[in-house]
Amino acid sequence: MRFSTLSLSFSNDGPFGSFCRYICDDGTYQAVYDDLVDGHDQPIDVSGVDVSMNGIELKDREFFAAIRDQREPKSSVAQVLPAMQTLERPEKRLT
Repeated sequence: MRFSTLSLSFSNDGPFGSFCRYICDDGTYQAVYDDLVDGHDQPIDVSGVDVSMNGIELKDREFFAAIRDQREPKSSVAQVLPAMQTLERPEKRLT
């Protein structure tokens, strides 16, 4: 199994969507807009990964597939809520 970590920050000094860096068991990857490169700026071919590389289209496809299949979407409020509650606890202590 491969693991990666995604770190996000609102302290970004640059344009929104500039890049995300993924540090994984098998290397470092950087997503720059619609491109993916490795830790040495070599392009990674992702053309065969999914039916589209448009994130909004993929999110919409998953949403409608979940409705059609009468199941919970892959990313739902119910799945995110425990993490948000965990983050809320220290925030409340600081205020």
